[in-house]
Amino acid sequence: MARGALAVLAVAAALAACAPDAWRPAPTFNDFLRQITQECHPNSIGKMQISNLTSDPFFINQTSRLYHKSISPRQYVTAMNAFYPGNNAAALDCILERVPQGTEPTSAK
Repeated sequence: MARGALAVLAVAAALAACAPDAWRPAPTFNDFLRQITQECHPNSIGKMQISNLTSDPFFINQTSRLYHKSISPRQYVTAMNAFYPGNNAAALDCILERVPQGTEPTSAK
């Protein structure tokens, strides 16, 4: 019985140490992904339509960094064009037009 209580306390302590939102998805970024999937369809980056890229780790990583202002739009375009060669202008323009405006990227400071 004491072992069980200790295990419960250990789990509770571990959970308390986490940031309150660490386990939750970021609804605003997820909403942004849904928005570009719908509004930028059928544009493609490389040879893939945007709707198919929303499960691609590189696309998610770079788009998240853009959304959260960790990289500039220019850095985003450069990375996307390097990783997904092709005529990406229409798709990238569509994405960039929908990124919420805000502060400068941290890398530009």
